[in-house]
Amino acid sequence: MLLKMYRDMVAEMDIYTNIYVVADEKTKEGIVIDPGGAIDKVYNYIENMRIKLKYILLTHCHADHIAGMKLLHNYYPSSKIIIHEYDREGLIDSSINMCDTVGVPPNYLEADFVVKDGDIISFGGLQAKIIHTPGHTRGSISILINDALFTGDTLFKRMHGRTDLITGSEEDMHNSIMKLLALPDNTIVYPGHGAITIIKEEREHYY
Repeated sequence: MLLKMYRDMVAEMDIYTNIYVVADEKTKEGIVIDPGGAIDKVYNYIENMRIKLKYILLTHCHADHIAGMKLLHNYYPSSKIIIHEYDREGLIDSSINMCDTVGVPPNYLEADFVVKDGDIISFGGLQAKIIHTPGHTRGSISILINDALFTGDTLFKRMHGRTDLITGSEEDMHNSIMKLLALPDNTIVYPGHGAITIIKEEREHYY
């Protein structure tokens, strides 16, 4: 599995978002998770590695995770945009995705497909399992590919995401964290912001 991470500051948010490119090493079919920024770097990597971008997969609809989506899709118009069914509306509603609030030009690209808990997205020889993890938003998801878990703004190193934004829920967040902590110890957590961690260390932190 090819895995590349970029960090970029999005607009006025004064926070760095993690953007991930994941591809099957043999077939070179790949996905981009949360294209919040660094699109030129992502594009150069995809081109240099000869990756065939199949999907743009979004952990949720907030501006700092979708700000570069339209540009990336312009580069690869055959790629399909995927988000959880409950966050679909947020892609085209700036009162939910907060694009206007943080100074990000609205993307207004609708999802090509929506997913729900337990769905599998295949690319090359890899499978991405969708885990519905609401709390930060109603449609937040985490994405499990082999032992790599992409958690968006649900689980960070030693903390979880905010629950005070529109469609957020503290109760849902607690339940989602417990669901993720039940994964194997050596599951590597690739969050939407900050440093990489592993489930074993996060479980010890929470318990």
